[in-house]
This record gives sequence, C-alpha cells and structure tokens, in this order.
Amino acid sequence: MNAIATPVQAGWSASLALEFERRGNRTALVRNRHDGPLRVQRPFYPEANGQAHVYILHPPGGVVAGDTLAISSSVRQDAHALVTTPSAGRVYCSNRQRLLQTQQVTMTVESGGFGEWLPQENIVFNDAQAINRTSIQLQSGANFIGWEITCLGRPASNEMFESGVLHQHFEIMLDGQPLLLERSRFDGGSPMLQARWGLHGCPALATLVCTLEDSAAEQALRDLCAQHRNERLVIEVTQLPGLVILRAQARQAEPIKNAFFAAWRLLRRTLQNTEAVAPRIWFT
Repeated sequence: MNAIATPVQAGWSASLALEFERRGNRTALVRNRHDGPLRVQRPFYPEANGQAHVYILHPPGGVVAGDTLAISSSVRQDAHALVTTPSAGRVYCSNRQRLLQTQQVTMTVESGGFGEWLPQENIVFNDAQAINRTSIQLQSGANFIGWEITCLGRPASNEMFESGVLHQHFEIMLDGQPLLLERSRFDGGSPMLQARWGLHGCPALATLVCTLEDSAAEQALRDLCAQHRNERLVIEVTQLPGLVILRAQARQAEPIKNAFFAAWRLLRRTLQNTEAVAPRIWFT
C-alpha cells in the first residue's frame, strides 16, 4: 500500500517591529511588536550615554525552507539604538521544492539619531536557497554603523558551499537618494568561489559601513586594517561621499569579527568622542 504524500509546509513567516525614542537621559524601546518566532526581551544599558542595546532572539535557531523573516526598527531624533543578535544565524539547506529562505532587515534613522545594525555572522549551509536584504533609510544628520558577515558553507565541518545560492542586497539611502546599492549573488560550486578574481577560497566575507567623511578617521582606519591584515585576513578601506566602507575576506569569521570590533570602537570614538562598550553577548 502506497503511503499518502505529506503536504509541503510553507515555513515560518515572522516579523518584528521596534521603535526607539530618547526619554530623559537614555533611549527607550517604545514599540515592540512581533508576529511569529522573533522576540526582543528588553534593552540593556551598558554605556554611559544611555544607548539602548537590543538582542534579537529567533527561538528556532535557524532559517529553513520557506521561512520569511522581516525585522524593522525606527530610531527617532536624538535616540541611539544598537541592534544585534546573540549568536550566529543559520540558513539551513532547502528542500526538494527549493523553497526560498528570506530575511529582510530595515532600519530607519531620523536626523540626530544614531542607528547600529551589528548582527553576528550568518552561516549559509550547503544547498540553501537564501535571500538576505538589508535596507537602511537615513535622514540628513543621522548616523549609522552596520555590517554583514557571511560564511558560505561550514569548512570546519568539511561542508563546502557546493550547491544552492545566496542573493545578498545591501542599500543605504539618504533622504531617499542612494548612498550605497549593492547586489551580490553567490552560487554554490561556482568557479568564482575559488578563483583569484573572486573569493579566492575564502568562504567568509563581510562589509562594514559607517556614515563618515573624515580624512583623519579614514587614515586611522587604514592603519588599523594594516595591523589586522595577514595571511588569514584580507581587509581594505574605501571612502565614498558620506560613507566609509570596510570589506574583508577570510577562511573563517573570527579574524573578520576581531577586526570589525576594533574598527567599530574607533568609529564610535570618532563620532561620539567617547569609548564604546561592546554588547556582552559578543564575547559569551
């Protein structure tokens, strides 16, 4: 007797919407709406100027076939919010129907506000069908620091990114006009992953961006990158109008993260003339 076919499940559809306002001497999380398995418990305040640190929790622990995650945050005038994740994100292999696995992140920062999107790395498993979109909407006078760190496959477990695809989109808009528009596609098993003109066998890649146009700070970043650059890490600095960009490649995420943490501290000192306090979750 033939078994009855089980219907294909469409996956989770989850959303999270956050809003931050300056209340007295610190930033308050004034709106926290969620649908599905995305949560924020409460903000933390490890810094002297009342910056709100928020950890996004995704209880399933990874994105499977058919999942769609939407994360949005609004940082109002004079507020300062740092949004991060407690651990590496995981995009697991898709299914026979090749259902997409999508994450959309949107952050809006008003004039005088400071927004930071600093997630831990995303690990894209072999045979995933992933789309990762990040859209930052800034008003004049807003500040932003953000990064995306991506690992293709799991080389430490001898699992390479041999099939599947990752579409990665990163855009930053200022008053509706583009400052940065990036579209990337990584196909599993593509020659680009190993070629010298491509990733050159470095499955970990990352981009850090900051709203900054300061020649002294740019040189300080170049000096910092020179200190971190070695046979394990390729890292470079690019200055665009209104933005400074760091791009990095490595065989593992750890050297990228160490360099980005150091760059983040330098950029915070430049923008706020104070020492930044990193989220404790980054080191646990």
